[in-house]
Amino acid sequence: MKALLTKGKAGQVLKKLAPLLIYVAMVLVFTAIKPQYLTLSNFTSILVQTSMLGIIAGGMTLVMMTGGADLSVGAVAGASTLAGLWPVVFGDSPLVVGILIALGVALALGAINGACISWLGVAPFVATLGTMFLAQGFQYVFSEGGLSISYGFPDAFKFIGGGSLGPIPMPIVIFTVVFAVLLILTEFSPFGRYLRGTGLNQFTSELSGVRIRFYTFISYVLCSLLAAVLGLVLGSFQSYVSPDHGSTFLMDSLMVVLLGKALVNNRISVYATAFGALLLCSFESGLAMVGIPVTVLNVCKGALLVIILLVSVLPQLGLFRKKRTQ
Repeated sequence: MKALLTKGKAGQVLKKLAPLLIYVAMVLVFTAIKPQYLTLSNFTSILVQTSMLGIIAGGMTLVMMTGGADLSVGAVAGASTLAGLWPVVFGDSPLVVGILIALGVALALGAINGACISWLGVAPFVATLGTMFLAQGFQYVFSEGGLSISYGFPDAFKFIGGGSLGPIPMPIVIFTVVFAVLLILTEFSPFGRYLRGTGLNQFTSELSGVRIRFYTFISYVLCSLLAAVLGLVLGSFQSYVSPDHGSTFLMDSLMVVLLGKALVNNRISVYATAFGALLLCSFESGLAMVGIPVTVLNVCKGALLVIILLVSVLPQLGLFRKKRTQ
């Protein structure tokens, strides 16, 4: 009996450590192929990329907790960044005003998503797809027909994504703050319980007194605001902003939430998403150093997601079938 209990406890510990073991194994494989992979400079670069992806994926996590998804985040990041930086670079507006404009545009687009989904009953896919096209149109309106910004950025703006606080790059600092705030909101306050309740069973949650429309609305607004934060950090980091700014982060933000859920307790959470972002960025960095062409990168990323989802789902299906046959 004691042996069985010990075996069961060991299995539970191994299950909890499985995500970390997977990550360590991946790092060791890439290091064996390319020793330069496990260097301080490369690891810092991975953390910077993880931080930028983690900012926008944090907002996607809130939305997916409610049972939805936001397809407009990439376009919102581009539209809000262009709207805020254009009057700063080509006009006389202070940087603070430009940042407020960017956040205001994101707030308005997020409010459109939230209102359509929570109060008008529009499906999240349809509502956010429409907002995506709207934001893509605004990108060209705000950039005077599709022009890019590649010069004239204020030094204070360059510091947001290119500076550092001591030895720590600013994107990592900003993500740490965002992560801490979201973690407190979702894990240590009623806000997180209400979000999850909205996603699990809206009818029951509403009968329990949860304002499901309000929390759905807030989740989409916060998602858009974090997309704008990512847009500003990315623009500062690259010293370049174009109409398709941030568009590549849409699929990655969806992917890391699913990766984190599959690997960490089969539960959508901020810390699981952060781990998913670290895993994906480390995987991409390793593939790039090995010499995998960019055209094949998305295939590899998709294969990684499918494999992890299968590994996480198959044992559950096996247990389910076993119970049915007993």
